[in-house]
Parts: sequence; structure tokens; C-alpha cells
Amino acid sequence: MQKNTFHVAIIGGGLGGLCLAQGLKQQGIAFDVFERDLALDSRSQGFRIRINADGQAALRHCLPPQLFELFEATCADDLPNVHALDTQLNNANQWLPAWNDDEAPELKVHRQTLREVLMCGIADRVHFNKELRELRQLEDDVVAFDFMDGSSYRSNLLVGADGSGSRVAAQCFPEAQGRDTGAVCIYGKVPLDAVGKHQIAPVLYDGTTVIFAAGLAVVIDAMRFSQGAGFAEHGLTHVNDYLYWAMIGMRERPGLAAGANLPATDAHIRECIAEVSADWAPGLRALFDATPAGMSAMLAVRQAPPPQAWLQDRVTLLGDAAHVMSPASGLGCNTALLDADLLIRQLSMAATGAQTLDQAIARYEQGMRVHAGAALRSSERSGVQLYQSVFPTSADVTEAAPSAAAAA
Repeated sequence: MQKNTFHVAIIGGGLGGLCLAQGLKQQGIAFDVFERDLALDSRSQGFRIRINADGQAALRHCLPPQLFELFEATCADDLPNVHALDTQLNNANQWLPAWNDDEAPELKVHRQTLREVLMCGIADRVHFNKELRELRQLEDDVVAFDFMDGSSYRSNLLVGADGSGSRVAAQCFPEAQGRDTGAVCIYGKVPLDAVGKHQIAPVLYDGTTVIFAAGLAVVIDAMRFSQGAGFAEHGLTHVNDYLYWAMIGMRERPGLAAGANLPATDAHIRECIAEVSADWAPGLRALFDATPAGMSAMLAVRQAPPPQAWLQDRVTLLGDAAHVMSPASGLGCNTALLDADLLIRQLSMAATGAQTLDQAIARYEQGMRVHAGAALRSSERSGVQLYQSVFPTSADVTEAAPSAAAAA
């Protein structure tokens, strides 16, 4: 078969976009990544993430063996203890996610570390300070796109991997954008060397703990890294051990009005936490008190409708840009990695001439709709199980959209 040559432009240098780029390099397919931030570490994009069996398989396929080994080496140590507790730190008879399946345990990794791993070997193809302005499909099966800095490019395929606020989705697939569910997620991290100073309950730093309260839940993970993880020798930023926590629930629980803008400062976020945790155990409240300034944030929980068939020939979406979902399931990042793996498999067949580029895009989108649809349904179920929320159905989309805009 005749080998086909084409170029792929990736808008967004998050985990899904960089995983896709690594896979393209493995297959010898030309690509460039365009990221709006000034640098890889310009802003915090969260702390701990869990990589499940699907995500691990996708990374294994898209990365060269030595990079996958580096990913594994820089994951946090496996601490198998999992606790379900109430707000007084008593045992709670509650459902827990199946995080530590003996056959395929989830791996915990620091998000920024994984981004740095995914940058290895492709830094010359990742362009920063490239904020998308507009794109247009040309008649010769080429996508043209312009950036705010005045630069313009062309490519045979443009992949929007630019997150839940995707400009690619806004221009080409507005129906894919997520709606405000009425829930919020507050997350933060506490250096482990601060634990003793703040009388944090010991049970909170020996593994994973889920705190169940009326209308919300708190997930706490101890992130401890082995001394031989290889951060320095591979040029990765060293990560000190820390406690990760995430509080998720309906916005009225921390005293937030429906449709109101979310607090953006540490002081306001602390007020919200104090509002909801006033009568909780001191050893639990100490966790929030120990969170340093600048180490917490609040986000609206958004949920996309199931992906539908798209009509754009040479533009597609990946990850949160296509199917943002509640973090309650822990499937958002893993689904993005699955997307990248599936798209690589289809594009590699197009590169060898086994199918056309248009067929590859269509088959990717067909498969993505299946696994993303399942992940979206799982995230809805997990939200109910964690904090008894009910997300908007497709029939509620029109009513929910204004509040989503107000909360952005």
C-alpha cells in the first residue's frame, strides 16, 4: 500500500493533547501542538490524578517504552488503605469507588509531572503562547487557523484538545460544550511536613480516605514519592510528598447561590469551607487550615451531553473539549487518554494507506462516542453515589446553559 503523508495540528497541550502528540511521533506522523499558556508551568491545573487500567493501556501504546517506564516510576507509592468515614472520622457504611482492583490497580500521579513526562522528546513541536482566534475549513481538505499573536497555520487535520472551555468546540461543535451541573469542586494540597504542625488526624495520611456528608463528599489521598523516582536525572521538577484533597457537592452546601460567580480568592474559598465544615472533627478541619495560600481552587462541575455525530470533515475533538464530565468518577483524564489512543490507531492506518484520512476521523469519532458515552453515564452515577446530586438531562440543557455562562 502507498504511504500517505499528512499533518496533524493539536490545539491544547494538556494530557490528552500531549499523549496524542507522543503517539503521532511513534507512528512517524507530522504534528505540531499549539498551547495558549506561556509555558508548561504557567498555571496550576490541579494536583493528583488517578490513571486507571484503560488510561495505563493508552499510555503504554502511545509512549515509547522508556517514557512509559518513567511515568510508572514517578507515580506515587501504592498505599492500599482505603477508608470510608463520616465527618466525625467514624467508619461510614458507604459505597466506595473500586480504586485498588488487585488485577489492575489505579496509579496516582502528580498532574504536572505527567505533563513533563509527556513533553519529553517532543518539546520542539510544542508552541506556547498560541491562543486560537479562529479556524476555517478550506476547499482543498486543509484547515486554516489563526492565533491572537497574528500567526497563521494550515494543517490536514485539526484536533481540539483545549479543555472544557474549548474554542475549537465553541466554533465548530457548540453542542458538545458542557453545562453547569449545579455542583462545585474545591481542591487543594497540603505538604506532608505540615501534618504534625496542624494536628491533622493520622488516618488521613495513610492511604485514601473518602468523607461522606449530607450533599457532599471529600476525597483525600496521600501522595508519597519514592526516593529513586528519577525526577532529577530526567529533568523533571521534584515533587515533595503531600496530601491531596477534593471536596465535591452541590453549590448550596458551602453557601453559594445558584448561578453566582464562584469565589476566586483563598480568603473566599476558606470562608466556603468554614461554612460547611464548622461542626466537623478538628482533625479533619485541620486539613483545610493547613492548606497553604495559593494551593486551593474552586471549579464548577460541568457535564457534557453524550457526543453526537459531527459534520466537520477535518476538525475533531478530544478529551474535555469533546465530553467534559464530573470528576466524581475520576474518568475525565482516562477518557482523554483513550481518545488519544483510538485516534492514533486510526491515523496510523491512514498513514499506511489502509484507509483514507476522512475514514480515520469518522471511525475515531464513532468509537469515541461509545466509550465517552459510557464514561459520562458512569460520572453521573458516581455523582449520585458520592453526593446525591442529579445532573441535568438533555431535556434540561436549554435551561441550564444560562447558569453555566454565569458561573464561568
